[in-house]
Amino acid sequence: MSAVVERRAQAGALPERAVVDLKGNIPWSRLLKLGAAAAVLTIGGYAVLADQVAIASDNAVVSAYSVALRAPIEGLVDLSALRVGDRVARGAPLASLANSRVDDERLVDLRGRLAELEADLAALKTERQSLDNLLQALRARSQAYVSASAARLAGAVVEAQNMLAALYDRREDAKRALNRRSELAQSGVASAVDVEKAQAEFSAVSHEAEAQRGRLDSLLAQAVAIDQGVVSEPGSNDVAYSRQRADEVAIRLNELDRQIAVASAEIEVTKARLTSEQARIDRLAAASMSAPTSGMIWKLEASAGERVGVGEQIAQIVDCDSQFVLATVPQSRVPNIEVGGEAEFRLSGESARRSGHIVSVEGEVDANGADRNLAAIPFAEKGQTAIVRIALDPGERQCLVGRTARVLIRSTGPGFFARLLNRFM
Repeated sequence: MSAVVERRAQAGALPERAVVDLKGNIPWSRLLKLGAAAAVLTIGGYAVLADQVAIASDNAVVSAYSVALRAPIEGLVDLSALRVGDRVARGAPLASLANSRVDDERLVDLRGRLAELEADLAALKTERQSLDNLLQALRARSQAYVSASAARLAGAVVEAQNMLAALYDRREDAKRALNRRSELAQSGVASAVDVEKAQAEFSAVSHEAEAQRGRLDSLLAQAVAIDQGVVSEPGSNDVAYSRQRADEVAIRLNELDRQIAVASAEIEVTKARLTSEQARIDRLAAASMSAPTSGMIWKLEASAGERVGVGEQIAQIVDCDSQFVLATVPQSRVPNIEVGGEAEFRLSGESARRSGHIVSVEGEVDANGADRNLAAIPFAEKGQTAIVRIALDPGERQCLVGRTARVLIRSTGPGFFARLLNRFM
């Protein structure tokens, strides 16, 4: 009986407790659950609405094309003054190379060859000078001989002329004696023998005068020849021995002139080759490398004092004046992106937003292909993606290459609901 009364009493008290809970206690756990559900719905709604008007990408990086600084020669590199992140101007000296092991064998050979040619040329010039002195002496001797011969012939001509005049006088005397004997023989005073004797005397003197006239003509001819440097004496050469030697020396001088000209030309050619080889050795022995473009030192591929080979990369420079943002987006959103449209991005660690404009939408970046010179690329994602390239506004002065970012691109195509409807219709 008492147990039944107790259960009835508890049953009658339940409405009273419920009334007390409604009046005095608030169900906070239930309210928290409702608030969380509302927040999830709000976030989902925001995501749906955001997907309607914009395309977001968290896989974005600021990049630029890099220029490789390669060693033009083999040698020890000195780039102790370079640091990654340094800004450099176009043409600024960056590093130097020194190579003390250049093969200079050809240079040594050319120097030896040049020394030999110069010695040969000096010997030829000395010989020519000696022969030229000898030629002058021989010509002087020849001229003295000609002068003496001319003087001798002049005396002989005078002597011959006098002898001829004397013979003419004797012939006139013999002729007068012959005439007298002939007249006396007609008168019987002189005998025929006397006439014949006088006739023989006249004939002998006449022949002697004619012979002397021939000798005089010969001397006159020799005198004319000697004036022209030709000796025409019987039994002698046409010119003097000194003149013959002078002619031989002149021929040798002409040959020496030709050899000197050839040697001089070969010396000039050898000097040109030596200069060219010296310049080549200088280029291989040391080289100074300057910045091919303005930008920032992105990578250092060698250390100071390291020996590098020809064509090995020493450093990379990024062109900070042409930096851009690379962002990955799903391939399905490519039709919703307008080339030339605006885009916003926020660098990691910053709250400020920056703006730019879309310059291209292309396939995935291949670091080993055409875009291998990119300083930074987004990390690879699963699934089909495309790369959106966004050019920074011209007013951007900071070098942001390598910074990751979040990109927001305005969508120009149908939103989520339209795409969903198109998919199932």
